[in-house]
Amino acid sequence: MTPGTMGPQPSTPSAPRSWALHLAQNLAGAAPHTPALTAAEAARVQRHRDQLMAALRAQDRLALVSAKQQVLEAAFCPHDAPGTAGAPAASPALRRALRDLSWRMAALLLPRSPRH
Repeated sequence: MTPGTMGPQPSTPSAPRSWALHLAQNLAGAAPHTPALTAAEAARVQRHRDQLMAALRAQDRLALVSAKQQVLEAAFCPHDAPGTAGAPAASPALRRALRDLSWRMAALLLPRSPRH
């Protein structure tokens, strides 16, 4: 133990390089009957996450609300709804990944007032 430390520190796993990589790692340990995301689906989820994080970094409340709404619509709205004609149906794996992202994004909040 080095001077000034309080004992062994818990090791933290390294952060995934991308949301798509995180999903791929999680699905690798899934049951064999669980369908996996395609590369295009993983990229779609990654774009949603990137949009959320960009709005959070910019502290743009309207952009964050809009990005959250897009994730919720993609995860929970049926794709055969009016106004979505021609939109590809989401696979069960894509819907599950988007729902996971929607739960994680629920904690993304910006302060109500400007910082002092």
